[in-house]
Amino acid sequence: MVLDKALIKKSEESAVESGAFSFRELMYRAGCAAADAVTKKYGCQGKKIAVMCGNGNNGGDGFVAAGKFYENGADVTLILPLGAPKTEDAVYFFGKLNNIKIADGLTDSYDIIVDAVFGIGLNRKMSDEINLLLGKANTLKAKRIAIDVPSGVETDSGQILGTVFDADLTVTFIALKPCLLLPPASDYCGETVVADIGVKPVNRKYSVIKSPVFPKRRRNSHKGTYGTALLFCGSYGMAGAAIMSCKAALRSGTGIAKCVICDGIYQAFTCSVPEAVCIPVKQDLNGMFDPDDIDLNSVFEKASAVLFGCGTGAGNSTLELLDRIIDSSKIPILLDADGINLLASNIDILRKSKAPVIITPHPAEMGRLCGKSTAEIEADRVAAAGEFAVKYGCTVVLKGGNTIVASKDGEISFNILGNPGMAKGGCGDVLSGIIVSLLAQGFSAKQAAEGGVYLHSLAGDKAALKKGQRAVLPSDIIEEL
Repeated sequence: MVLDKALIKKSEESAVESGAFSFRELMYRAGCAAADAVTKKYGCQGKKIAVMCGNGNNGGDGFVAAGKFYENGADVTLILPLGAPKTEDAVYFFGKLNNIKIADGLTDSYDIIVDAVFGIGLNRKMSDEINLLLGKANTLKAKRIAIDVPSGVETDSGQILGTVFDADLTVTFIALKPCLLLPPASDYCGETVVADIGVKPVNRKYSVIKSPVFPKRRRNSHKGTYGTALLFCGSYGMAGAAIMSCKAALRSGTGIAKCVICDGIYQAFTCSVPEAVCIPVKQDLNGMFDPDDIDLNSVFEKASAVLFGCGTGAGNSTLELLDRIIDSSKIPILLDADGINLLASNIDILRKSKAPVIITPHPAEMGRLCGKSTAEIEADRVAAAGEFAVKYGCTVVLKGGNTIVASKDGEISFNILGNPGMAKGGCGDVLSGIIVSLLAQGFSAKQAAEGGVYLHSLAGDKAALKKGQRAVLPSDIIEEL
């Protein structure tokens, strides 16, 4: 789960009021957990470790960690860029570090640098002195560890408030914080570990996407048992989009993939996906679907879910076809790529749907839908996805480094899997194929969206382990499904 600052504070207060802990004990547990995570990953004995501590409670966590490093044989140096600690518990733990030296700044000789300057409390621009210190830390070869969140980011929004400590590892407590998942702050968090310090979260702000749970497949079943995914994908020059989305749908378990494709790509498609049921139709002069050659009543027969937009092109003919599909479909609809682009200037088409709708935009496409720039969407991804989902009664999969799924009831969930190797043309087609397959198998719109994102990212991570992030292809992700 994901908690904002207010809920973290409420969770800590609840734990203390229950009598389970004192605030001082919570600080001790947090500092020990941070030290344990660093020691486990990088080792401690004989290492030169600098711990940068602020004058508040995050600095107190840092004092505890510094003491643990020292006890385990590290050469520890404290750096106090904001001066002596001011909170009672931080003063207490600072007073136990008489044998640890204090320096005015960083040198080039450290193996590990720990950031315990601000934590989740930062809400203003930082001073020039702090910016210089964090900038210096980022230039050194040492491993960099942030306690709770990297200094320089605002916890709830993920916005940047100065030079950000560029962590290799962030050790956070109780739950994930929004900044660990939102751009631009998430770029500076490195590997993130949620350490258990014994505090039970009070409520939650957002959810984390978990693995879908598939029902057991019965021996006495057949292809119709697992649904028919109907795909309107591809156009002349974009056969790959149709091929990848269809392959992904089949790999994800749908019983039948029925694909409506332009006759110009029929041979390429059937050679690549012989398992698909293929419905070739005429294409217009632009190589896109000719809607006059498509009998939707016939095409939709026995279909369980429909995907529209991967590589279809965005012309008048495809807009006419999309309008007819949304108006007439009684089965769940997934819109991706050109299907989303067609909506941008015809958004009221969405209101005509009698069936659940999922859209899977990237930030630029989301911007077109909302009449905003990509930068405005990235500045508040949660609001962009959540407000659109509620307004139009659909499920939004806003793709990105930590993809967001927003349901029509306003619920927000974050993906925490995936890797930069998946930033490659065609990966979105794979995702759409997985989601429509889950829809066809009977998952709800929210379940299919979240389950599809999870499976797509997990397969992408497995592919990256085998191929390396730079070399991963969308087809590798399909094979890992």
